[in-house]
Amino acid sequence: MQSLTAWRGADRLLLGLYSAYLLVDACNGFLLNELGRAFGLSALYKLTLMGLTFWRLTTLAPALASGLMLVGCVLLLGPGYSWLRYGLPLTEDIALVLKLLAPALCFAYFAALCRTNPDEFRRSSYWLLGLNLATVLLNFALGAFGFGYSSYLPQPHLATQALGSKGFFNAANEVSVVLLALTALSLPLLWQRQKGAFGLLAVALCGCASLLMTKSGLAGVLLLAALVPVWWLWSQLSQKQRAVLLATVALSVLLVAFNLPALLAKLGLWQKLQYVYQNQGLAGVLLSSRDQYALAIWQISSDYYSALHRLFGIGLAGVSNHSWKYWAESDAFDLFIFYGVPGALWASWLFFGFLLHSLVCHLKRPSVLSASVLLLNALLLSIAVVAGHVLSSGMLWPLWALANAWLLLPAEETPDAE
Repeated sequence: MQSLTAWRGADRLLLGLYSAYLLVDACNGFLLNELGRAFGLSALYKLTLMGLTFWRLTTLAPALASGLMLVGCVLLLGPGYSWLRYGLPLTEDIALVLKLLAPALCFAYFAALCRTNPDEFRRSSYWLLGLNLATVLLNFALGAFGFGYSSYLPQPHLATQALGSKGFFNAANEVSVVLLALTALSLPLLWQRQKGAFGLLAVALCGCASLLMTKSGLAGVLLLAALVPVWWLWSQLSQKQRAVLLATVALSVLLVAFNLPALLAKLGLWQKLQYVYQNQGLAGVLLSSRDQYALAIWQISSDYYSALHRLFGIGLAGVSNHSWKYWAESDAFDLFIFYGVPGALWASWLFFGFLLHSLVCHLKRPSVLSASVLLLNALLLSIAVVAGHVLSSGMLWPLWALANAWLLLPAEETPDAE
């Protein structure tokens, strides 16, 4: 009994640390922007989180912990050869591989807690979600009042130099996917409990996305926010009423598309998109020059490294040693270059594993929450392909794992439950 109590105390401590991780990221961003260095604050905090999670997983699911360690070693085969053969540094690749393992590690731990103590995990997870959500909302509230930093660096072709606001966080693209995870989980849970408060939070999250001004963040938050009431309304309608609803949604989409230039102009994005379209065409607008970066990186890998080496990856340092732009910003391509076939397989297993998991959970127990998490996984896969920095994000993995693990919890009885 004493041993069980000690383990529960360790889990509460660990989940408490997860509850503050976005606050640490905001402090890290402040130090980076104000002092030029953050003294490794966020990295040390995340490393501690991962270390404690792995240590706990060795007790809850030792086979999974061993499997993750083996995957990490396989991913480092190519970069390890780059280190031995060319003397390239290995530290950045180790850090990136830890980020790639983090979603699976965190999900495995959360899933184990769902099986062993679901009620305790649910209570702690509400704190984890709530405190991180409050951190993000406060961060963007301060950004709206002029505190914090712009999302995009000043560009000579834009009349508005300070475009967007990311508050005190450092990377706008990482904040974008964090917003999606928070929206996908918090809105369905709030809808089940208090539909009036749902509207306020939905507006607040859409406001955060519009302040951030990333295309994927704004579109994704709007889709996830709209899914919740549409799902509920759909379940209440007859077949004839559903046909009318589909027609109304289609008309609304057309109206939004027609007025999109005016909306983007108000947000300050239209001028930027026009400039890109005139210089790079539609591919430039959709891919933001990522196709050009990918071609350049592929050429570097072909010129400097053997085919066998590239099969296992040349490592992040293998590209950065020859070019300042070593990310093509498409997860599938980047991870294949850095970690070869094992990297591409691991990325595919993670994305399609989460997609299949959420789909199976939704088919077994259809709900607005499972539909929202399923859409989140699909959105993250899409963003990973065209914008990147999903698997390499140091901010997303706890919330992404939490959203998918929540589907394993038994149904919660609430006053407003559907």
